[in-house]
Amino acid sequence: MTFDLKDGEGETVLLFTHAGWREPVEFLHHCSTKWATFLVGLRGGLEGGDFTAAPNDTKISSSWR
Repeated sequence: MTFDLKDGEGETVLLFTHAGWREPVEFLHHCSTKWATFLVGLRGGLEGGDFTAAPNDTKISSSWR
């Protein structure tokens, strides 16, 4: 996993990569979406709102935990 920051137009852009998957299995898509919910929760907390990390994060599936 890598996190890179770059300057955007008046904002900082976080480029996140979760690489190294041998093949694009269904769980890869779950992980990609789950990382997005974690990062949005982190952003909310950093911007003065509530952090929404586990176990209070957004649930995206009942089959994967």
